[in-house]
Order: sequence, then C-alpha cells, then structure tokens
Amino acid sequence: MPNLPIKILIVDDHPAFRHGMRDLLETQVCFRVMAEAGNAKEAWRHLEKTDIDLVLLDINMPGTDGIELTSRLRARYPKLAILMLTMHDGDAYIRRATAAGASGYVVKTADPEPIFNAIHTVMAGKKILPEISCPELLLTGSERVVLWLTGHREYDTARIAARMKIVEATVNTHRHNIWQKLKATLPEAETSNPNLLVILGVEYRLRCPEYPME
Repeated sequence: MPNLPIKILIVDDHPAFRHGMRDLLETQVCFRVMAEAGNAKEAWRHLEKTDIDLVLLDINMPGTDGIELTSRLRARYPKLAILMLTMHDGDAYIRRATAAGASGYVVKTADPEPIFNAIHTVMAGKKILPEISCPELLLTGSERVVLWLTGHREYDTARIAARMKIVEATVNTHRHNIWQKLKATLPEAETSNPNLLVILGVEYRLRCPEYPME
C-alpha cells in the first residue's frame, strides 16, 4: 500500500477544471493535491521540486500534449503513477496513452467514485484501462505472435525472426498482412500513425501478457 496521503499533481490547461478537481480530491483525506500545472513546462517544474506520487494528466494541452508528456515522464520517472483524465474515450487515444506508459485512463465525465478508485488502483501498481476492440482476433496464429513481439521494445525484425525460427522476409510479410487486415477496422486518422503496429503490439501485450500460441 502507498503511503498516505497520496501526493497528486493535476495537469490540465483549463484552470476551472483543475480547481474543481482539486476541491473534489481534497474531500478525501487520503489525497493531497500538491500542485497544479497548465502545460508540460509547468508540470516539469513542479515535479523537479515537489514530491509527487501521481500525476492526473489531460491529453489536449498547448505545446507538448499529454501523451507525449506521459512518454517523457515515464522515461524520467519510471515509478511515477500517471493517470490520464480526459474527455477522449476513443480506442486510438487509449492505445496511444497505453503505449506511452500511462498507468490508467479515465474519462472526465466519470463520477467521483470511479476516479478515486482509479487512483487507488494505479497507486497499488495495477493498470486500469477501458475496454477496447481486439483487432488481433482477425489474425492468424503466426500474425498474432508477430504483433505481440512487435510490442516488445527489445524485438526488432531480426530478433522476431530468430525467436520464431523464420526468415526476416517472412516477418515483413506477416506485418504487411497484419496491416492489410487491421487498417479496415480502424479510423483513418489512426492508420496514418507510422507507429501503429508498435502501439497495437504494446496494447496486445498488456491485455494478453502470455506469449501467444501460433
């Protein structure tokens, strides 16, 4: 169990929302809002000088958005809990936030209790992410393995080929087939992301952590 109270930084570019969230959180003795920030620059400044356990982070902000900030925070503060609190509830945003290293994802329209529960969940070292579509169900066994390994940061094409005992050209063929099958199921804006297969692979690994059977 984390030490109480849980020390929180709220990062959102709307002052009224930040203040309202502070008031809501501080109705609970187990939470303490240490600071507020309206952008990434302010968030870094608070993190460098303030002891923070958890960041409540919006996606849309001027300059560095919340997903890019999540990726940078995860690299700098690997043990920091990061809970996305946003109006966006689409699969694309959830996948991107997950790939960036978010600990959890909650929509702003949620009632207070689910937000409180999400904070306690991520502070316990667990993930809390909304249900999203499972595109890997369209794939063959070998394609699922390639997608799963693509989501592992240490597996490039050569290592995937060695792990699966196939040649690199076959890995690339599997990736092409994965792309052809999945692009029709995803929004056009999402398929323009050059890192989409990596994002889908990371999300697949989080949802199905065991090595898939071919």
